[in-house]
Amino acid sequence: MLPEKRPRFASRREVMEEHLLEVAARRFASAGYRQTTLDDIARHAGVAKASMYRYFENKQELLAKIFLKVADTLARRLRPLRTAPLPSDEKLRRVVQELLRTIGENITLFTVFYSEEADLPPRLQAEVAEVRQRFVTDLEGILREGISQEVFRPINARLVVYAIMGMCAWLHKWYLPGEERLEDVTAAFVELIERGCLVARGTREKDRLADRLRHLQELLGTLAGQVERLEHDKPARR
Repeated sequence: MLPEKRPRFASRREVMEEHLLEVAARRFASAGYRQTTLDDIARHAGVAKASMYRYFENKQELLAKIFLKVADTLARRLRPLRTAPLPSDEKLRRVVQELLRTIGENITLFTVFYSEEADLPPRLQAEVAEVRQRFVTDLEGILREGISQEVFRPINARLVVYAIMGMCAWLHKWYLPGEERLEDVTAAFVELIERGCLVARGTREKDRLADRLRHLQELLGTLAGQVERLEHDKPARR
């Protein structure tokens, strides 16, 4: 699940909370949040319903913990890439790779994340919206940086951000581990996004060459005009 490595000396409470969250996420993803009961979760987790109240007050707290877990992981993995000392095209590549890897390795959690937001309390909905907006801002910043450096074409950065988010988010609807290799999916998505954003190979060099040719043409035109004037003035001096 999302934490890549469980703490070496995790307490019994931490282990049980993690187990209950995983089971709750599977039930919410398969049956839906509203159709799932605490009895369902307890039965699939192999614990008594009364025992669950030692860890979570109610079903909504389980849902909230899942959302906070996903939002925290996305922020922790993706935000550092915004200011990493990398070319903008490499930043974009790594953001897409990391986002797809995170979703693909945690399909159940992201199915809940993208499907059950309406049942969150308003305060948590606002927190999730803030995390999403930070991601939009960071990714848009990478694209604008690349545009200013002429690495990316002069695209509408905000629309491209929403397109990338939609492509990646939809992964939870169709990706099944084992049917497609996540590395292959990621490579295909990265190539598709790059083809839409990157300046075509050689375009910048061609533009620079065209500028030089225009400059030479202007210079030759100026020189030609000067020669004509000199030729025209010659008879007047005799």
